[in-house]
Amino acid sequence: MPRWKKNYNELKALVAPLSSAPSVISELKNGSAWYVPGGKSTSARIYADAGANYVFADDEHSGSVPLAFETVFDKGAEMQTFWAHQNIIRAIDKTYKELEQDYAPYTGFRAFKERNIYGCNTGKVDFYEDSPFHPDRLLKDLIKIFHPTLLEGYELKYFTKLAE
Repeated sequence: MPRWKKNYNELKALVAPLSSAPSVISELKNGSAWYVPGGKSTSARIYADAGANYVFADDEHSGSVPLAFETVFDKGAEMQTFWAHQNIIRAIDKTYKELEQDYAPYTGFRAFKERNIYGCNTGKVDFYEDSPFHPDRLLKDLIKIFHPTLLEGYELKYFTKLAE
């Protein structure tokens, strides 16, 4: 068995017995649509393996699904939610202030209000180059985000909590 697979399975087993699972939404609105990973996507699977409830897990698609902002808001606004997204090729990390300036209705999400948004700045980290070959590293990041008391001493590799 490859080392990454062994690591992945061990991490998955770490969260399996947990009784609570936070909800997660992902990505950002892009133009008129919010493209979310389908419920049968790799992203949805890794959120589940990290011990989270992906709000679109019941969707039957394996690729991106374009949704209206209101649809995402209705599903994820009030849940105890984390929000994970990738910034594509930026020199700086996105902030709460910038997110609000980009689209003011983002501020209505509980994840925004409670400061539970994490971003992956793909201009600074090798997310797309690394994570397909080491999904265990991505899983470890997500477990640390969703269950902060686990993996004591672990520093996130891909994601950072948004700054003000």
